[in-house]
Amino acid sequence: MWRRSLPGYSNKSLIRLVCPALFCLLVLGFFSTCTSTQRVYTKLSDTEYTSPEYRMVLDKWTRKGSIHKGLGTELLVTATYQVEEFRRAFAEEYGRVYMQTPQETQKVIDDQARAGQDYDDFMVAIYTPEREWDDFAERDSIWKVYLIKDGQLRLEPLEIRKVKKQRAISKEIVRYRALSVSFYPFVSPWSTVYRFRFKKKDQPQASHSLELILTSPSGSAALKWDF
Repeated sequence: MWRRSLPGYSNKSLIRLVCPALFCLLVLGFFSTCTSTQRVYTKLSDTEYTSPEYRMVLDKWTRKGSIHKGLGTELLVTATYQVEEFRRAFAEEYGRVYMQTPQETQKVIDDQARAGQDYDDFMVAIYTPEREWDDFAERDSIWKVYLIKDGQLRLEPLEIRKVKKQRAISKEIVRYRALSVSFYPFVSPWSTVYRFRFKKKDQPQASHSLELILTSPSGSAALKWDF
């Protein structure tokens, strides 16, 4: 076996010198890996996927509500009212993220504008601690949903539709998070996403305020927008 040592050092002395150095290199490598992982995680978790202009419009038209009993949470709800300003910002952001041609983006803008003429739409993320409470799309739901205009006119939804998440969260959590951050950062793996749709033709005139009401035997949550 080859046992040659450095001049002036025995094998045992050499081991005592080399082992601490190797240990330090391993520690530095470990922390370097952790730092690199942290940078990747941060990049996937921040809001760089969306433009500041889009985030400003999103925040302007997004509201939050909740129902609590004692120290327990019965409901957490976040909703974005898809007014004309938001619809256009979303269409332009969608085109930017997916690198659409101007013609493709314009088609999305036109589609959104037509929908906005006929409907009041809300993109809604809901969390309930019990799975059976999350039944907003069912005919016999324990929840009632209303849209109240100017504190007087009460409308029932034309449709409550569950929005399918585009990726299996359990398998592709990081990629899913990047996608959700792009458009609706309040969507989480623990929330269910719905679209609440109300007919505009049922509304006699433009309103100055509206409230989205979610109510059940557990309590009520009201999300309000003023114009």
